[in-house]
Amino acid sequence: MGLIKRNRLEESGIIEIKKKDLPLPPKNLAVPARTNIASIPVAAQNINAVKSEAQKIIEQAENESESIRLEAIEKGREEGKAEAAEKIKEAMGTLNQAVIERKQIIKDAENEILRLSLKVAEQIIRSEVSLHRDVCLNIVAEAISRVSDREQIIVRVNHDDAEYLKRYKDRLAGMLDGVKSFSIIEDPNVEPGGCLIETNLGFIDSRISTKIKSIEDALKKTEQDGH
Repeated sequence: MGLIKRNRLEESGIIEIKKKDLPLPPKNLAVPARTNIASIPVAAQNINAVKSEAQKIIEQAENESESIRLEAIEKGREEGKAEAAEKIKEAMGTLNQAVIERKQIIKDAENEILRLSLKVAEQIIRSEVSLHRDVCLNIVAEAISRVSDREQIIVRVNHDDAEYLKRYKDRLAGMLDGVKSFSIIEDPNVEPGGCLIETNLGFIDSRISTKIKSIEDALKKTEQDGH
């Protein structure tokens, strides 16, 4: 603060003010930094915001990771289904090819199979005829039952069966009421076990060869129906 010298004021009427020099602070004296009190809550808010953003990033990463995992599982399932479907398709193709080949083999061999079947049937029939004489008797009786003409009946049989059947002539004739003529004669064209019935209206063929032919026709018809 400046001092006013009174005597000078009185003489000149001018006021002279002199500044008093103040001592300077020591150079090594540290001046405390100014602290911004208002910035403290703002910094805290920034930290919370960063934490919140970090948490969001973590949650987003976890969600994306779970989504990728589920997508991978679903993809694996779909690939597994596709692979299984492909294997099933291949298996069905193999099965269908096997069926086709089987049918072709059977078709190629059907004539041989038919021939063998007929041969077996013929052997069975002839074996039954040779072992059991009553087979011939039953065949003749069955043939006579189909006769409608009662005027004249001639039963033609093989020599081996003629004597045996003559024992049952009356029994066989008695199967037809009102028959006027009934005879049993030998015929070399008739195989053992079979017979040929002759009437005024025609013939009833019950020969073994005819029966085998009927079996053959039945087998062929069955084979044709199967196709």
